[in-house]
Amino acid sequence: MGVAVAEKPKGKEKDERRERLLRLLTYEVVDGKPIYYRGYKEVLEGKKQPEEVMGSSTLQARLITSIIKVLLPLEEKGYVISTGEHGIRTAGGYRAIDVGVFRKEDIGWEDEYATVGPVLAVEVEVKADVEGSGFLEYVIRKVEDLFSVGTDKVVWIFTKPKKVFVFEKGKRPTIYDWDEEVELLEGVKVRLSDLLKQP
Repeated sequence: MGVAVAEKPKGKEKDERRERLLRLLTYEVVDGKPIYYRGYKEVLEGKKQPEEVMGSSTLQARLITSIIKVLLPLEEKGYVISTGEHGIRTAGGYRAIDVGVFRKEDIGWEDEYATVGPVLAVEVEVKADVEGSGFLEYVIRKVEDLFSVGTDKVVWIFTKPKKVFVFEKGKRPTIYDWDEEVELLEGVKVRLSDLLKQP
């Protein structure tokens, strides 16, 4: 008795599978054009599974969790903390953020993307494939898109150079090292090197 081997999809079936994968691998949409997860081409080539490029590393996940813990006291001041690649509607599509701090009146329990940006957005790394547009152009455009829908501040954490970029509406960006204290919002501060010492 032989073992059944799945045949490779052909023609129309192959095109439909590719389209399904591309929809799944769409991270954000800007000016009506999709921005895919970094590594999406390897998924299309069958070298990786979608989950391998869509997921966060342990370092990224723990940083996000630790930052949420630091931000939680702000909920007593009328804010709502959100996470989980929260989708934010923009003029030309949508953006996804790692952590958002929203005014309570700006966010409810709707089963749809937010139409008002968070007061504060925190990003860890760049999960998008920026091969075509360029890394810096992607970061700046995303910050501008968030500012355009009401965000006042974006804190972007990069693990390789161990730097924190802080963008505030109407101010020059500031770059911090991981051992420097960074104010997130309303006196809530964080020092990433301290977070990494936690068990």
